[in-house]
Amino acid sequence: MNIFKQFVVSLYSPSTIAKFRHHKIGRAIGYVFLLMLIAILPLAIVVGTTFHSFVSELDDQLTDDIPYFEIQDGSLQSNEIDEPYINEEDGRTLIIDPNGEMTEQDVIHYEDALALLQEDAVLITGGVPQESINYNDFGFNITKDDAQDLVEAVSGLLPVIIGLIVVLMYLFYTASKFIGVTFLALIGLIFRKTAGLPNLTYKHLWVLSAFTVTLPTMIIALFNALPVAIPFQFAIYWTIAIVLLFQVLRHIPKPKKEEDTDQSVE
Repeated sequence: MNIFKQFVVSLYSPSTIAKFRHHKIGRAIGYVFLLMLIAILPLAIVVGTTFHSFVSELDDQLTDDIPYFEIQDGSLQSNEIDEPYINEEDGRTLIIDPNGEMTEQDVIHYEDALALLQEDAVLITGGVPQESINYNDFGFNITKDDAQDLVEAVSGLLPVIIGLIVVLMYLFYTASKFIGVTFLALIGLIFRKTAGLPNLTYKHLWVLSAFTVTLPTMIIALFNALPVAIPFQFAIYWTIAIVLLFQVLRHIPKPKKEEDTDQSVE
């Protein structure tokens, strides 16, 4: 069975996963890399689309017509704005509020908007607020003119920047997955006696865990692609993973018990 068929059956068949226990550890490691490559795609699309929308929105909104502003010491400042500046055009809204009169909760009802608040920048696309950016994360001061120049430069490098972000995400999530598989295999050491499999080694459990995490990993990947935040993802992941591993162990044939060789003497 090739690795792609293993991916498909690992989504629904604990009994088939149980047959993979004799695979070499290298094949299981390769499978984890493939699994995370597939799982990262929905999140990569969301992140790439959000980042592209954020830069495009900035490029469209930072025109010469808007009031002058600057970000100094992590705070938005402007001598030209006494009350929140709100500009709605072509279904998109730009909000600049250096005085702290508005909060993130005040702007989330907009469909497509970029809000430069006193300490944070908030992007809303399709009515869904994206993760806000704190000005302190910039690490430097910036003026309106600097922002225009920076956005123009970043726009030309968007494919490279988004590609780099996706690669870093893949490496981070893959490393995290290896840690998770290792921990799940340790849990399997507890289950093996309960399942009547005392001879099952840690190597077998690690290989089985690598395939067992397929379903919970893909479920969380789909959750991350949804426009709403799903609570308790950590608990959902580990509940599914542990239950599936126990089901996999139940499908492994138990070692035959030695028959009693004592015979009664007639």
